[in-house]
Amino acid sequence: MNRPKKISLTYEISRRCNLNCAFCYNAWKMDSESSRVGSISSSDDTSGQLSSRQTLFLLAKAIDEMECSDISLSGGEPLLREDIFDVISFLKKRNVKVSLITNGAFLTEDAIDKCLSSGLDTFQVTLLSDKPELHNRLAGGEVFDKAIEAILNIKKRNGTVYTFFVGLADNIHTFKGTMELNVLLGVSNVALGRFTPGGSGLRGWQNYMPAPDMIDGALRAADEISRKHRISVSVSTPILPCLNDISRYKGIRFAFCAVGNKDHSLFGIDPEGNLKVCSHSPHTLGNLLERPFEQLIGDSFLEDFISALPPFCRDCPEVSICRGGCRSSAHVCYGSLAEEDPYLKLWKARAKKPLASSFKTATGESTDDS
Repeated sequence: MNRPKKISLTYEISRRCNLNCAFCYNAWKMDSESSRVGSISSSDDTSGQLSSRQTLFLLAKAIDEMECSDISLSGGEPLLREDIFDVISFLKKRNVKVSLITNGAFLTEDAIDKCLSSGLDTFQVTLLSDKPELHNRLAGGEVFDKAIEAILNIKKRNGTVYTFFVGLADNIHTFKGTMELNVLLGVSNVALGRFTPGGSGLRGWQNYMPAPDMIDGALRAADEISRKHRISVSVSTPILPCLNDISRYKGIRFAFCAVGNKDHSLFGIDPEGNLKVCSHSPHTLGNLLERPFEQLIGDSFLEDFISALPPFCRDCPEVSICRGGCRSSAHVCYGSLAEEDPYLKLWKARAKKPLASSFKTATGESTDDS
């Protein structure tokens, strides 16, 4: 792979998390043993993550070698790291745009102030429903009220906050209400992510996957509300055009897998410094602390990832953009990059390939598919 013109990075800065989302894609939650490691066991438990010194060295190396323009700090829950504000300050001194992906439980007024004074550009808070009991059940903890309070406090301080909605069979029917809640909260950007199997969500993933008509319902609501209230809506996970005609939704920005994209590519780094093709993939290309970025992107897995395509998708006029959906979830579910996206495999009987490409007016810039 040649170096892309622009690189964005998601850094899973900690395994630790206060919640237990059943659909969590974190690679270390692919079995029960790893899942226990990822939870909070004590206030000073830092297992499975780099020290402050190692973290700053890693990020400096990543910035120098990858020339990345923006970095998202995720987890686990990044606010469980006591040095998180120092990390944000360090990145801002290197002229990097920084986003914090959080469940909102620890976004107290003090934490928000420290994030903003450290230079944080964007807060991304998970909002799984406008129904508190449903949000809390899916998140595995009582966090809805804290997330709402955090969003209001960020807005009060003129901070930039986006929300992220994971579309599951259980909650996607509430997306319209959640969009309306975002309008009331003053949120101007909402990301809708279709569930993709991985981590904890690999067990019984068929039960989490929404049907195409459910996704169409969410897209209709998003398109309507985005036009009415001038709220930006992006779909951060590939929606396959053979299952959903995205050309109908002109008010939504659709994104597709950016792995290997020569203009703008995204990579992930796990808590131990291992480089991944995307944050959803459990496969590591090698450790960035031990080897240079240019060597790591020469790994044959990356070449296989870029070229892999299911036979069903090869003659589709949208294949150059869609790329058969999410290759990482296919690899996780079926052990092969060339398998069909689980969303397609589950609902293949409903698939209808487009007669011609319609993505020129329906899509935006490619982004990570996780």
